Amino acid sequence: MASPYLPNPYPTVNSLSSMPSNGQISGSYAPGVLGQYNTAELDQIDKVQYAGKIIDEAQHGFQCEVIRLKQLLDGQDQAEGLVPTGNGGQQPSRFWDGARAGHFGEKLKEISSNGQRGTVQRWITANEAASILLDPRVSRDTHDLPFQLARERGMGQTALCTYMRLFPEARDMATHYFTVTGELRSDMLQEFEQIIREFPDRTAEVTAAITDRTLTVPSHFKIQKEEWRQELAIEKALAEEREHQAKLAEAEAKEEQMEDYTPEPSEETHVGDQPDGEDVTRRVAPSRQWFESDAGMMKVKKVVNNLAEPLPDLLTGLTGLNKALIDQAEHSGVMHNYAEFWAGYDRFAMSPAAAKRTWGSNGRLERMRKLRGLLIEVQQRIDMYVQSTTPPENIEYPEE
Repeated sequence: MASPYLPNPYPTVNSLSSMPSNGQISGSYAPGVLGQYNTAELDQIDKVQYAGKIIDEAQHGFQCEVIRLKQLLDGQDQAEGLVPTGNGGQQPSRFWDGARAGHFGEKLKEISSNGQRGTVQRWITANEAASILLDPRVSRDTHDLPFQLARERGMGQTALCTYMRLFPEARDMATHYFTVTGELRSDMLQEFEQIIREFPDRTAEVTAAITDRTLTVPSHFKIQKEEWRQELAIEKALAEEREHQAKLAEAEAKEEQMEDYTPEPSEETHVGDQPDGEDVTRRVAPSRQWFESDAGMMKVKKVVNNLAEPLPDLLTGLTGLNKALIDQAEHSGVMHNYAEFWAGYDRFAMSPAAAKRTWGSNGRLERMRKLRGLLIEVQQRIDMYVQSTTPPENIEYPEE
């Protein structure tokens, strides 16, 4: 029986080699190629190209017949209710059992034995993709597989398999694109998936653009994505500016409140469970038992309070400020008009409103002067705190 994928009768090596060298075989050549070969060479090139096409058609025909065979045998397996066995939990398969035994020829036996089952699965996957994209009535009327019809329409196996691996939303977009344009392109499938990943809220907009054919090629998508990325960057910058402004305003409000801050007076001159003895040279810490008691924990909460709470944000902020000031010192050492630059910056680089959002209510220079004063004050208090809380050399720890 003649195959529908090959000329009938099948061309042989002898028939190919005996084809007349009279120009009847028309090869496909890139521009400028014809001038590189004489007539006899071109005739032979035609034969090579023709033989390659026959191999491609035969390979495609083999793939289609394998798909049909697997569908038949898998359908029978399902009808008989075969279930996974204890052999690694794999599904019993008459198709792969027969392939491994050589019932279907050496080619399938080689595929089965060499761990190439994924190759057959890709053919099945491509056929499934084609069945989704193409009108199933055409396949029924022609008795061709969707995989065959897809090949006739220029839909490659790679694109079909990629289509099946897409996110559901990206696949819907690809299906719509195919409906509008009749094309299934791997480069476009990648664009659809990237759209869903980066811009999921733009799905309806992209679908509409495909419908009116304003987005139909990868270059259009790349331009559009770049515009959207720029919009997102602007939105992000504005959001960060608003957040910075809100935090700065809150910080300045707390700074003003501190100007009137008065600590709660403490009347206890001695805390802990150790007696306040007459020997002032003896220094004894409260005991572990006292610190673990209710009274001790309440006193810790009152005395230690939230001293450590500002440290994470403070350290991050001071580290960032220190790094920025080191960079400024570098600029200052190189630029001979460093002061003039900052004078111009304060006057021309931004509006007064923008300067207030960036640097605070009193502007850049006054903000930094006030910060310097605050840091000096904090340093003095830290010096006093460190000096006051450093354990004396003769400290005693009870129960140790």
